[in-house]
Amino acid sequence: MQNYIETPVIILSADEGKLKIYLEKKKDEPYKGYWIIPSKILDNKTTLEQNAQMVYQNMTGLDGGIIFQTKAFSDLERNLQNRMIAISYIAITEKTLTDMKQNTNDKSWFQIDELPKLGYDHEHIINEVTKELRKKITTNYDDMLLKFFPSDFTLPELQNFYEYVLNKPIDRRNFHKKFVGQDLVIDTGFKTSKGSGRPGALYRFNVDKMKGKKI
Repeated sequence: MQNYIETPVIILSADEGKLKIYLEKKKDEPYKGYWIIPSKILDNKTTLEQNAQMVYQNMTGLDGGIIFQTKAFSDLERNLQNRMIAISYIAITEKTLTDMKQNTNDKSWFQIDELPKLGYDHEHIINEVTKELRKKITTNYDDMLLKFFPSDFTLPELQNFYEYVLNKPIDRRNFHKKFVGQDLVIDTGFKTSKGSGRPGALYRFNVDKMKGKKI
């Protein structure tokens, strides 16, 4: 049995107040027809970071991206054919940009708490990685909110995302006071045109105040 290293890349996005993950459908056995985290085996000419970047580009059709290493998984029974050590990465991207480049039947977005049937130990990997990520999002550790919301958003969208990540409701007035009262967000002067309801004011983060700030 040979030893290999792979780099599963957990591609995430904030979309309509939900945390979503981009998965691909396995085309061959084992686990044919199951959904999996996109991954690539490391060769002798590529670094871990380069390997993860290639996975991200192949899945999304986008260059660059916010990609960082998270956890290692080395259970002896991860892969019954070979010894496969996984060095996992997170990639944060904008769903709309990804959909423009890669809208196919074998690649799809799923809410992080409504996962499809997954192959290998990928459900375990997702759960372990996002457990730590949820804490970082709600405290803005490593500027995580800036990474998920690089452009305009409505306050209800941001609050819905917070509540989704925390899995509990938040008082609207306190939430508004936290972000607007401390000048952590800036009113762009524009309104959203999505949906049939009343247009909502669009905000963006005040980068000077948010960068490095723990909430």
